[in-house]
Amino acid sequence: MEKLKNKIILLLHWSEKYTKTDMVYLVKGGSWLGLGQIVSTAAAFFTSVAFANLLPPETYGVYKYVLSITGILLVTTLLGMDLAVIQSTARGFGGTLITGVKKRMKWGTLGTIISLLIAGYYYFQGNTELALAFCIVSVFMPFSESFDMYNAFLTGKKLFGSQTRYNIVRKVVSLIAIVGTLFVTQNILVVLLVYFIALTIPAGFFLWQTVKKHLFNRKNDPKAVNYGKHLSVVYVIGLLLGELDKILVFHYLGAINLAVYALAVAPTDQIKGILKNVNALAMPRFSNRTPEEIRRTLWHKVLILALVITIMVLGYIFLAPIFFKIFFPKYLTSIPYSQILSISLIPAVLSSFIYTILEAQKDKAGIYKYNIYFNTFGIVILIPLIYFFGIWGAVISRIIGRFFSLGLSIILLKR
Repeated sequence: MEKLKNKIILLLHWSEKYTKTDMVYLVKGGSWLGLGQIVSTAAAFFTSVAFANLLPPETYGVYKYVLSITGILLVTTLLGMDLAVIQSTARGFGGTLITGVKKRMKWGTLGTIISLLIAGYYYFQGNTELALAFCIVSVFMPFSESFDMYNAFLTGKKLFGSQTRYNIVRKVVSLIAIVGTLFVTQNILVVLLVYFIALTIPAGFFLWQTVKKHLFNRKNDPKAVNYGKHLSVVYVIGLLLGELDKILVFHYLGAINLAVYALAVAPTDQIKGILKNVNALAMPRFSNRTPEEIRRTLWHKVLILALVITIMVLGYIFLAPIFFKIFFPKYLTSIPYSQILSISLIPAVLSSFIYTILEAQKDKAGIYKYNIYFNTFGIVILIPLIYFFGIWGAVISRIIGRFFSLGLSIILLKR
């Protein structure tokens, strides 16, 4: 086994002259992250199958609507602190984790207040179900994403093995809890309560484990909180755009059509999530390199990544009809939407990879410009396209927006 390991390492070093990448680091870190993403994708897939087959489409649509609103409210929890903690930890400021968690919990109470206001709105509109749903959301708002910050710390420390093991346990616990609940009841309030409990309690436990086992350096980065707040501000429009399509589909077309659209989007989002591991591996490296060092091999890496994504997209377009007929027989109308949506993966993943460089280098001007231009453009085209063309409008807006983001990210990097 030792000889085989050495031969593989030699082969990886040999391939570096073609890939222009540290292949040993990529395979070592990527194998852990890849394993975690496989489990995550499998858990998300089985959860989607359970929802699609055990819940009526209208109930599933309401569930997705509540989670979409929740996704927007999470901006109050300073989502930008994740990246700030990754960078600070990579540079030796481990104590930033504790500071980040406290700040996120403090600001998360604002999300609680807004969620309660939304609950009050639906209560006075006579929709008791949605009112109670957002009361449930309000309870967990300060905690769910704040406890998840152990992932940022472990990424910054390059402890991908521990990170993967923790996240596998979380995904399995969540899968068992949610699917088990769906077999017992179709009550959307019970399902939401179980979802948030399964999301929050394991995250809190693994945050405690991370602090106990890995946080030896308590040095705090004095600039991290300010940088995290700056990033959180620019993420506001992005979060709105990321969830607005589902919210508009719910309001214009109803819960059933939202269920159809959500299942069309889900497979491509999961594929995109798998490819995000590349960004997670690149971030600690980019954070410690100069722009000149990064640009020297960047476009070669982009070309290889583009080829990999294109092959995956073509494979998905071919397999999607079979996939839906087997696992989502109630949602065959989602197939053409999902096939066309998969094309957007190519610009989405490439622009995300390039954008990682702007974040790693703390290019505030570039980050602001990217988020403001891209997200504003996305919102401007999304609203009329959905209004006039329904689900197809949402699909077209995603594709146009992601190609725009790719062009914008390249321009900002080259400026």
